Amino acid sequence: MGAQGFRQVECLHFTDTFAPVTCLLRVRVVLSIAAAKGFAARQMDVVTAFVGSELHEEVYVSLPVGVFAQERLTCLNRSLYGLKQSPRCWYTTMDNFLITKIGFPRGRFDCYVNTVDNGIILALYIDDMLIAGALGDVKLVCDKLKSEFEMIDVGTVSHFLGMVVSMDTNGHMISLTQEGYIDWVLERFGMVSCKPVGTPIEKDKPCMKGGGDKPCDGTLYLHLIGSLGWIATGTRLDIAVTVSYLGRFNADPNDHHWLCAKSVLRDLGGMKKHRLGWGREMRAGIRLAGFMDSEFAGDAGTLKSTSG
Repeated sequence: MGAQGFRQVECLHFTDTFAPVTCLLRVRVVLSIAAAKGFAARQMDVVTAFVGSELHEEVYVSLPVGVFAQERLTCLNRSLYGLKQSPRCWYTTMDNFLITKIGFPRGRFDCYVNTVDNGIILALYIDDMLIAGALGDVKLVCDKLKSEFEMIDVGTVSHFLGMVVSMDTNGHMISLTQEGYIDWVLERFGMVSCKPVGTPIEKDKPCMKGGGDKPCDGTLYLHLIGSLGWIATGTRLDIAVTVSYLGRFNADPNDHHWLCAKSVLRDLGGMKKHRLGWGREMRAGIRLAGFMDSEFAGDAGTLKSTSG
């Protein structure tokens, strides 16, 4: 049963709605630390997370016909699916439990990557939870969570947020792939039997100024760019620059932009079995390194430069 949240009025039925979640970048960091230190990495799944969270506003709903002999108006004591503040209620409920009952302080840079002094790391994406640490400590945390919430202990992480995770803690190696999600995207956009290409985009990129091409389906273009963006932030970092560039044309895409976006699909189709792997060189210690690149006058239409 869900509530008709579209009938809610701001400041009357709800106030805050924002609920932070972790991101794929933080998930990769947690997994890499687990592989480097030989930690156990377990996955927990919360059952009906939004149902039963603490509700701070006074909200009334009409019960559906058939629950009682006649229609009745009832006051909610707990959150319900469909309410605009349900994600926020779930966040505050879990956040208070982690801080007060288990002793997981909030992360300095990510509200939902919590760490403690003994090395346990907890990352939460709505109702999907990743816990890394020493095996005994991780089991203790899982038992405390299951005593408070209805949760499913999935076991050692193998699938998380659309990524297939392969861990070798003895060899301190980890690999990630989104092959299943890539197959789904290729099928959705009719590119299962496409001819693979070696690069996600040609050297002569589409320019910002219109070139007389016909407009394409803007909604379909946005769906494709969004799907490619999820793959780029997950495991295929090599297409991130291309997807970001094609995202500049979201407001007014044309047929040329659509063909360039499909070229990225052709690149993914040819290398969908490739994995993002790392970890062996981190056995001596965790070292954070970064890099950036730049392009001078790379936009053919405006001659603007791009820097990282």
